[in-house]
Amino acid sequence: MENSTLRWLSAVTASLVLAACAPTPGGLSDPIRRKAQWHATAGGDDLRAGCAMGRPSRWRFVYNASWDEQVRVYDIERLPAGEGARLVSTVVQGAPRVLQAYLMQLGGQPTTRVAESRLPEPQLAALLRAIDEAGFARRPEEGMRLVSWDFYWLASACVDGTWHLNAWRRGDPGFQRLGFDELLFALDQTGVEPNRPRAIDPARRALEAGEPAGGGRGSRDESFEFLVRDGRIWRPGFGN
Repeated sequence: MENSTLRWLSAVTASLVLAACAPTPGGLSDPIRRKAQWHATAGGDDLRAGCAMGRPSRWRFVYNASWDEQVRVYDIERLPAGEGARLVSTVVQGAPRVLQAYLMQLGGQPTTRVAESRLPEPQLAALLRAIDEAGFARRPEEGMRLVSWDFYWLASACVDGTWHLNAWRRGDPGFQRLGFDELLFALDQTGVEPNRPRAIDPARRALEAGEPAGGGRGSRDESFEFLVRDGRIWRPGFGN
């Protein structure tokens, strides 16, 4: 096969992989697409790619309430001035593995709930004040590690053509006083109670996940982590 053909096939393959991993509407509801797209969704890659002056401001709040138990995503898009914003709340609960999720769905147990609502201007203003008071505008800690089995918040946004991201982990100063978290929970219309932060014993979690006693990853352990680098979210060991 000629080199030009090989290059063309490689380019096509790369494009297909990138497309499969890009956040799409409804992607969180499908276990396969959720698994493929989660890194890009959590990191707000689509918000960053479409960030430009003149476009409506958008925010995404991700609450990782231990990946195996519950994850919540709040997407907010600014409506014309004075009309507030559109809020889409998504809750994924209790089914981190693709096969497990499909079996639960076949058994009549939905693993994902989605609710759409409208935020009046005063509610939107209160939410934006809360995220500002939480220090969203500050640059996130370089090298911060976000492990999937713990609790953390990720917030990304494109406002007036400027994209930004920040993160807060359980145990970090100020995590229990974020403010915007309770506002989002109150606005959430999915009907699913939030999984509140709690301390997790890493050794016990590793044992339950089936990790070998000497360290390393076990066959039943599907934990992962994100790394904050250069103001973006990276997943070690994967292309970013």
